[in-house]
Amino acid sequence: MSRIVTNTFWLLLAQIGGLFIPLIELPVLARALGQQEYGQVLYALGLALTASVFVEFGFNFSAARSVVNAQGDRRKLAQLVANVLLAKLLLSLAVGLVIAMLMVFGTSATVIPGQWFIWVSLFILAFGFTPLWYFIGTERLIFPALLDLSLRSIGLFLIILLVSSPQHAQRVLTIQASVGGFNTLLTTLLMIRVTGLGRISLRGACAVLRESWELFLYKGSQSIVGSIASTLLGLLDGVRAVGMFVPAEKLVRAASGLAASMLNIAFPYLVRVRAGSARHAKKIVSLTLMVLAGLTVVFAMLTVWLAPWLVNLVFGPGYQGTVSLLRIVVWIAPLRICSMALAILWFIPDGKEQVASRAMMVNLVTICVLAFLLVPTFGGLGMSIAFLAAEIIMFCVLFFLFCNRSAC
Repeated sequence: MSRIVTNTFWLLLAQIGGLFIPLIELPVLARALGQQEYGQVLYALGLALTASVFVEFGFNFSAARSVVNAQGDRRKLAQLVANVLLAKLLLSLAVGLVIAMLMVFGTSATVIPGQWFIWVSLFILAFGFTPLWYFIGTERLIFPALLDLSLRSIGLFLIILLVSSPQHAQRVLTIQASVGGFNTLLTTLLMIRVTGLGRISLRGACAVLRESWELFLYKGSQSIVGSIASTLLGLLDGVRAVGMFVPAEKLVRAASGLAASMLNIAFPYLVRVRAGSARHAKKIVSLTLMVLAGLTVVFAMLTVWLAPWLVNLVFGPGYQGTVSLLRIVVWIAPLRICSMALAILWFIPDGKEQVASRAMMVNLVTICVLAFLLVPTFGGLGMSIAFLAAEIIMFCVLFFLFCNRSAC
């Protein structure tokens, strides 16, 4: 338990520091690039994040759980590392083929310049190959968190220094992809240095892919939900809508990302507690849920009140339409964070990841269906309604199942 407290303290400091980076980055890019080019950059980054989900494949939970179970067995850990890396390599080849086909045959309302795709591809590999699962399982998140904060700070400095006009849009992708790639390379080498590398086994890679399937559906759908807004708006309503909606949604993502980091720290602990006492685990999850609900509702109320000031401070003139969207989108945060808590701290440690994955898939499908119905007519407002409705449905389903299972 003391390791959890220590990890939480340092990771919280790193996350709080990391929150300032997008808060500084957003106005810099919004003002330097303008809505058109900024929306194009957000669309490319959203595409990269969506594709990286298929490389990461939910290993941050499935492989982390395997690391918890393999603690003390270096040979088993080394083989797990080899299996996961090979599985991700196979997945990245498939994703690369899809991206190549999109470059040749794809059409949408938003066009990505061909020379951007090398940086989009590096971005996908950087996020897809992250060895965060190993550090979550070993509960040694301090170094990766501080390294991530340091490299992101360097990236922010380079953006401020080198991006000053719409013609510099590609530099944003170059900087962020390079920083992410360097981060993943360093942490992967550190992991291999500690565990060693097992033999290359296609059968082992297929085994970890099968084990991770349900968690891929959950984590993959969750990640796609976090990045799909820019993709759908870019396809259905053009880059101006992206530039208006995504800045508001990014504030919600920042809050959700902070909460997710804290929940990831507690995940290995809940795996052990749930194995020993379901009743004790239920009490911990219930208390956590109440605390998170209270804090996030207060956060949402403050954001609604301060929305005009926040938008003007962060984004500057020209983003007045974002105020009304922010006042709707911010209510996603309490629902999303509480849903994550139920999934990460209760259903997944209990081995019921299919419950979380099905709920998240319903969430994603609901967003897509409502977006196709509402965005062509209502633009960013339609996307806001789609996201809020989907999050309400998901939380209600998970909370209902949690209460029923708790009573058993």
